[in-house]
Amino acid sequence: MKLEYLKEFVVLARSGNFHEAADDLYLARPTLSNHMRALEREVGFKLFDRSAGNKLTKAGSTFFDGMEQVLEVVDSGLEKGRAIAESQASEDSAVRISLRTSVFELRAMLDKHCPCRYTYVDYDNKKPILHSFAQGLADVMVVYDLDAFPSLRAQASGLGLHYEPYGCEPCAIAMKESNPLARGPLTRERLRGAEVAQLDAIESECWKRIIVNMLGDDLDLRFRLFPMDNLLNIRIVDLEDTVFVSMEAMLIQYFAQREGYVIRDLVDDAPLLMPRSLVYRPLSEKPGIAPVLDTFREHRA
Repeated sequence: MKLEYLKEFVVLARSGNFHEAADDLYLARPTLSNHMRALEREVGFKLFDRSAGNKLTKAGSTFFDGMEQVLEVVDSGLEKGRAIAESQASEDSAVRISLRTSVFELRAMLDKHCPCRYTYVDYDNKKPILHSFAQGLADVMVVYDLDAFPSLRAQASGLGLHYEPYGCEPCAIAMKESNPLARGPLTRERLRGAEVAQLDAIESECWKRIIVNMLGDDLDLRFRLFPMDNLLNIRIVDLEDTVFVSMEAMLIQYFAQREGYVIRDLVDDAPLLMPRSLVYRPLSEKPGIAPVLDTFREHRA
């Protein structure tokens, strides 16, 4: 039974007039008449009483009531199916972005300037850094400087990824006011032999390398692990006599309002900066990445 004929039957039954129905359906009247005769042959009974001005027969009226309900269900199903298909197509075309540094600033920049569709990919600090690429979940990422990690460079190459330098992330050092390092300006010499807090919730080995690269590998820094299942626990962690080196925005969020703690963003009177990388899939895999990369590059500062 052709869905097209059923829809024409319902329009005709509502109209009660072949001429009007044919006009509404953009059909010639003979064509509509032929379709209705074919439908009558298929259902096995007369739908219209042609001797009474083409009024619905009793059987036709009952059939009309049922077909109205059927077509409502069909239309509803089609509408929902199209909405899901359009949503999926839109999601598939959106560029998926993972941010591991400068999260708040970069989100604000993208929301203001990026001209195309994108979505954010949540990341798990306990997963490998490029895990979202390996799983096909991300298209673009801002992350620590890959040049500082030979293993990450090799993994990126194995995944067919491209990367480039992407400015620096301002970092800082948090500590308790009772820590002797909190008195007076911070210098690398004063930091010599300092104990640095490391958290399970953050990539400990990567951060250790980053901190050593920023401060110098000749300072004999020591690292103490503070087991932490949830990053939010930083709000209550007691740093004791250690210092915590991290992104400045993160330290402001978690320590600026805590009584008894201080944040230092200068070492030897200079900002503490962590180089970043912009990592992305080849444009041949997803051409929509190009305007996202252009936005990142244009607003690098």
